[in-house]
Amino acid sequence: MPEQVVINSIEFARNGESLNGIAAVANLSRLQDLLFSSSGLLEYTLTGKRGENDQLFLVCAVKGMLQLRCQRCLGTLAYPVDLNSELELIEDEQRFPSVVNEDELTDAIKVDPNMDVLALVEDEVLLGLPMAPTHAAGACKAGGNFGQAETDKQNAFSVLAALKAKGHL
Repeated sequence: MPEQVVINSIEFARNGESLNGIAAVANLSRLQDLLFSSSGLLEYTLTGKRGENDQLFLVCAVKGMLQLRCQRCLGTLAYPVDLNSELELIEDEQRFPSVVNEDELTDAIKVDPNMDVLALVEDEVLLGLPMAPTHAAGACKAGGNFGQAETDKQNAFSVLAALKAKGHL
C-alpha cells in the first residue's frame, strides 16, 4: 500500500513550503479505468505561495507518461503528462468564485487541514486528460478514415443517377 502524504494546505501555502515526490500510476485508483497499462511513474511538485491581497495558493506541477486506451482502436496510446495548476485556497465555501466570473488560469479548492497530496495530484491528472483520447490522424491501428467518406468507393446515389440517365431505370 502506498504511503499517504498529508499536508495542512493553509499552513503549507502560508509558509511557502514545497514538496516533491513520485507517484506510481498503479497506486492512482481512480485513473485505472482510463489506462491501457498501469505501469509508469508521475513526478509531482507542490508549492505553497501567497498572492496579491494575501491570497493563498497551491501550485501543482505533474510530469510523466501515461499509457491510455485509444478510443478508436482500443490499443495503447502513450500520453505525455505535463500539467501546471494554480489552486486558490478558499476557507469559506460562500467565497467560491462563480463559474461566470472564474479566472480560467486559477481554480479554487477548499482549505483542508488533512489534504491528501496524492489525491490532489490524481485529481489534477484526471482533469487534464482528454475526454476521448485517440491516436493522431493516420497513426491509429484501426485506420485513419473514421468519420470521413472513402473516396475510392462510388456513392450509391451517383450509380443510380447514372443508370437513370442511361434510361435503365
